[in-house]
Amino acid sequence: MAGSSTIPVNFPITLDKPTTVVVVRPPRNEREEEEQEEVLVIEGIEVKNDEFVKFDVFINDEDYVIGTGSGAEKTEFAGSFVKVPHKQRQDAGDCGEKLITTKLRLGISELLEGLGVEADDENILVKLVPKCENVHIVIGGIRIEIE
Repeated sequence: MAGSSTIPVNFPITLDKPTTVVVVRPPRNEREEEEQEEVLVIEGIEVKNDEFVKFDVFINDEDYVIGTGSGAEKTEFAGSFVKVPHKQRQDAGDCGEKLITTKLRLGISELLEGLGVEADDENILVKLVPKCENVHIVIGGIRIEIE
């Protein structure tokens, strides 16, 4: 984690403010680098069914030092998670707020290449930025898969 001042995160987390996480990249051989996609998986996203929820996902090289501004211009937007509220049926018999759990999958190989992240870099920084206030967002974990 050279140059990173990110505090280690223990999942699950409540996403109530921008949060940066160091994510370990799986080892790949040369053939896999050319033929397969790295996919960022944000799993165990727990939200209330009746709330509008949105958060953005940004990626950066692990060598970016948080708080110094160096390398901030290289941060790339990877995607967003959006959950539109659904009204619950009155006849369902469930008066409480229903929680749903889902995941977000984002292909990031081209982003990493554009950032200049080398194949031998072991980690990347992932920043989650909530766009709604006073909503329930829990993140169960973040990992990278090779597909």
